Amino acid sequence: MLFLLSLLFVTNISHASEETCPYTVERREEIQFQQLWSEDSQSCYFSVSPRDAYVDLIYRDYLFSSSGLFMVFNSYGPGDEAQTTAAREFYMFPRTRSTFVAQWDDENRELKVTHVTGDQFVFNYKRANLKSITRANITVAPDVVPTNRGGIEISNFQGLILDGGFKQGGAPTGSPNATSVFKDVAGKTCAVKNAEVFKYTSQGDVIFRFDDKGLKSFLRGRCSSLSF
Repeated sequence: MLFLLSLLFVTNISHASEETCPYTVERREEIQFQQLWSEDSQSCYFSVSPRDAYVDLIYRDYLFSSSGLFMVFNSYGPGDEAQTTAAREFYMFPRTRSTFVAQWDDENRELKVTHVTGDQFVFNYKRANLKSITRANITVAPDVVPTNRGGIEISNFQGLILDGGFKQGGAPTGSPNATSVFKDVAGKTCAVKNAEVFKYTSQGDVIFRFDDKGLKSFLRGRCSSLSF
């Protein structure tokens, strides 16, 4: 899971701890998940990936963090990572728990992952394909290509979602001057500069600024039309 390890620079506020986020790796058929604690970021990370990703380096995998992040990573094959990798980022709120729960359903050949928002993400054993998210509709593009912006679209999420956008060669929220968009349950939106909701350190860390209470206060002043 080289991609997961490379993304530990994305630092987040969370209430997870090393005790609640033990290092774990489990596998079934064509899918595996990995959980690890980052001491530097004080965050728990959970990834889901296809086990044969190394064969041709054309694949899609997924990264969750205890701050509410859901990242979709695309690899388009061997070569310069600036051209052959990309990511789409979403942050989901409210965050109602500090830990992830993974359940294997061998009868239906599904991995069910409960995010810190309480939402369940269901992945197929075949190539770790995302099948569904509770409280949301999803559209999944079958092809892993740069033109479909990561290949996953989330709509009608019954909470608050921050769409960080899509970027080749890195995490989209890593650009302070880029724009991310909040969308509430009613479909109302509010665009913000990344620098408004993320901190950037000289070491290259990207830190989400708010817990849920702080986020609510920020939105009240900056995006008053949104419900949260």
